[in-house]
Amino acid sequence: MPLTLTPTARKAFDRMAVDLRRVFGDRFVALVASTGHSGVAFASSILPGDLEALGPLTSSWERDALDPPLLLTPREFRRSLDTFPLEYRALLARHVVIDGTPPFDDAVVDRQQLRHACEVQAKSHLIHLRQGWVQAGSDKGSLSELLVRSAAPLRALLANISDLVDDAGPSDPVGGAEQAGIDTDLTRAILALEDDESGAPALTDRLGDYVVLAERLWAFVDTWTSR
Repeated sequence: MPLTLTPTARKAFDRMAVDLRRVFGDRFVALVASTGHSGVAFASSILPGDLEALGPLTSSWERDALDPPLLLTPREFRRSLDTFPLEYRALLARHVVIDGTPPFDDAVVDRQQLRHACEVQAKSHLIHLRQGWVQAGSDKGSLSELLVRSAAPLRALLANISDLVDDAGPSDPVGGAEQAGIDTDLTRAILALEDDESGAPALTDRLGDYVVLAERLWAFVDTWTSR
């Protein structure tokens, strides 16, 4: 799904672009929005003086409900495609160009690098689940909090798995669960905690199943190969 900006957000980003052009001058390359409140600014070079000049502008951006932009040179972007494949793939797939021409021509995220990043994400999710269970012990309140905290990372992981397996389709967390062959009913129940935490206490009895589910997710990504 393409990113769309509200008229208010678009005007705010336009004002940010004017600020960036004033600071960077002819070194300004582009400003792109990655969400309704955050973006990435590209400049041919980024100097300490630029950072000092941008600092006082953050208060006006915050009043416009915008985060300070990530700052990159085109070279840094191209050279780090293999370092941040998940983040850059999301940016390439979903953004709005506010001003300038971003350095996206011929930018491709390697699928093996994407798989490796998903593997790291899946293993981290599993490790944090195990650690959180040990820390919570048998306290149902703490176990419920663990389940709620895990919902957003699980959604992100499954969406990335969906992209990995089918890069032509939309990011679909439940579809990612189906592709990985894990329990979709339990997956839906965990994901639902993002919007309604009241179901968490009942799910604490299924924490063991959830850990097994996380193990299977990691194993799936670890052994996945493109056809």
